[in-house]
Amino acid sequence: MIVIDAQDSSWLQALSAISTAVAVLFAAVSAWTSWVSVEAAREAVKEARLARRSELEPKLILEKEFLDFQFYWPHPDSLNGEPVFLARKHWKDSAPDPPTFSLQNFGQSPALEVTIVWDLSDPNGEFRLPEQFEPLGLMIMDNGSNHQQGGSVKSLMCSKPNGGGAGLPLYRKWTTDIPSCSPNQKRTVEFPVHLLNTFFVRGLQVGATMPKEDMVLTATVSCYAVDQTVYKTQFRWKVMPFYHGQTNPIAVYGHFFEMPMYSKPDGPRVA
Repeated sequence: MIVIDAQDSSWLQALSAISTAVAVLFAAVSAWTSWVSVEAAREAVKEARLARRSELEPKLILEKEFLDFQFYWPHPDSLNGEPVFLARKHWKDSAPDPPTFSLQNFGQSPALEVTIVWDLSDPNGEFRLPEQFEPLGLMIMDNGSNHQQGGSVKSLMCSKPNGGGAGLPLYRKWTTDIPSCSPNQKRTVEFPVHLLNTFFVRGLQVGATMPKEDMVLTATVSCYAVDQTVYKTQFRWKVMPFYHGQTNPIAVYGHFFEMPMYSKPDGPRVA
């Protein structure tokens, strides 16, 4: 028979309590380690998904394919006597073409339902033409209200001596819709002629001097990805039309410069 006195019993109880506490501690540490591992795995999966989504999202770049504008009225290539808007692709271009942009998808996923919203910031006031252009068949007319344009719509009327001519709506906002743009695909986007009409009138209005206020054209490009996520990006250009007095035909020219989308620090760049 083994006899355990009270002192030995207390010691065994203390040892048992310590063992239980140690077991509970190890269980807690094990559970915490498992939770940390699960959370780390979840974060790794989440980061991988985000990285994959970033890789697969459409990346649309809109670039101009010309250097400057050339607007002519009348022009032998016009259909009804309207001005023809051309642009040089390089400085020695002797045969300018209508101005266009290129829209290219540098992503790995197709861009669906692409929309380009062209918005012209034109702080030069009402459209008007000097009186010298009336005998030449040019005048500004009001075509009534237009809710989409936020007011009345003006038009440039181009009349020929034989009674023919054309009316050119003067807009500051226009929308271009493109069904899709596949990865690495390059699409040609025509410059909205309604905006070119506005540049033509502003050039006649300001003459040989540049506009007092900057005319800035902003293109907001939006699209859907295959998972229905919406992506947007913007591009901006400064527009500078001018007129040197040529009348046969009337010729207006214009510069078109890219502008940065993000602010840059003030002051000189080179010390």
